[in-house]
Formats: sequence, structure tokens, C-alpha cells
Amino acid sequence: MEKMRVRHTDDAVSGVSALREILINELANIESLIALSTQDHPDIEPDPLILEAYHRLRTSLISGVVSADEVLGWVHALAEKDPEGNELECVRRLPHVNILPTN
Repeated sequence: MEKMRVRHTDDAVSGVSALREILINELANIESLIALSTQDHPDIEPDPLILEAYHRLRTSLISGVVSADEVLGWVHALAEKDPEGNELECVRRLPHVNILPTN
């Protein structure tokens, strides 16, 4: 596999990490809306269509966060190391992707 150059690795980590943070914030907002919609209010019945839309959004946002984590894992796997074989600082904290066969 081709290794990612230092400049490209840093750009990839910055961009995907920023996107992941936005997705996490939106997920927190949607989860707050779901919690508010499902609280017991004797006078107010939650709209099932709105609640269904919130749950679909939540699922999509979780999928996006997991996808961002996978991309960051691939960046970690493909990132160039320094001449001594050490990982870049921006790569050390990234998740790992298991690319080796299991059997």
C-alpha cells in the first residue's frame, strides 16, 4: 500500500476530525430533541412523524461518526513514519483499523 505524505496526513486528520466534531455536536442536539419529545407531558402528545425523523437523523449521524472513525483509522494505517520509524504526533491518537486477515 502507498503511504500518505506528512502534509496529506495532517490535512486528512484535520478535515475528518472537524467533520467528526460537527457530527458529534449534531448528534447531541438530536438526542436532546428526542429526550424532550419523549418526556411525559400530560397535555402534549409527541408527533410520531417528528419523532421518527429524529430517530432517522440520529441513526444517520451515528453512521457518519463511525465512518469518520474508520477513515481516521485508515489514515493511521497509511501514514508515513519518520526515518526512525516513529508515527507522526497527529496520528498517534487516531483509531486503528485491523487490515490483517483474521485467519
